[in-house]
Amino acid sequence: MGTNSNLVVITGGASGIGEATARRFATAGMQVVIGDVNEERGRQIAEELHKAGQQVFFYPLNLAIDESISQFSRRVLEAHGVPDVLVNSGGVLQNAVRLLEMDMAEFDRLSNINVRGTLMACRAFGGAMCERGKGAIINLCSLTTFRASAQIGYAIGKAGLKMLTEVMAAEWGPKGVRVNAVAPGYTLTPAMQARIDSGERNPDAVVQKSALRRFVEPSEVANTIYFLCSDEAAAITGVTLPIDCGWLVTTAYSSYAAQP
Repeated sequence: MGTNSNLVVITGGASGIGEATARRFATAGMQVVIGDVNEERGRQIAEELHKAGQQVFFYPLNLAIDESISQFSRRVLEAHGVPDVLVNSGGVLQNAVRLLEMDMAEFDRLSNINVRGTLMACRAFGGAMCERGKGAIINLCSLTTFRASAQIGYAIGKAGLKMLTEVMAAEWGPKGVRVNAVAPGYTLTPAMQARIDSGERNPDAVVQKSALRRFVEPSEVANTIYFLCSDEAAAITGVTLPIDCGWLVTTAYSSYAAQP
């Protein structure tokens, strides 16, 4: 089995926040393994960063299929060794829908990928991390982790990931593994930009409800993930950290019954 002292595994690393995170760790000189269902884009990113002199590898991964997760983890562990960092950024989104009108097949798909897929990826690598005695895991939560949302299946899943993060932090902390989560706000990913361009999302509504009056950049989420996995955050575990340009506090403040 190969070994590497700075190995980072990122699920969903072929786009958005996952891609930004892969680039952040690779730029820092770490060996990065990307797993994603989008093989074409994943291989393209790995090839691009390889040409820039960085150690980035891609293997196919479908978080909806247990055997795909098992195959992915086996390939990584055999070829590269036990990761120092696991970032679970793989997942799917949901459009707003009323509870009585929601397709339960969609609910099951969201739960299977976002929650079960993350849990299975944690199990696939977490055991080896615990056996070695060190590691850092980051899960991807959301503003819907903290606030009610019409994205019912998505929100329930993201709230569940906060609890999963806390349970793993408590169980695996004594074995040297830290587990945290980030909860990105409205982030200007290519997918978000596409929704803005198509008229599905009003950017002014987001900006005006954010204390900093702007969107979050993917690189800013990646920088926070990098920090939480670093030695500078060695005493931090079990935390779900919002990265939202102040959206949570502004919406609470502005909706309060009394205003100065």
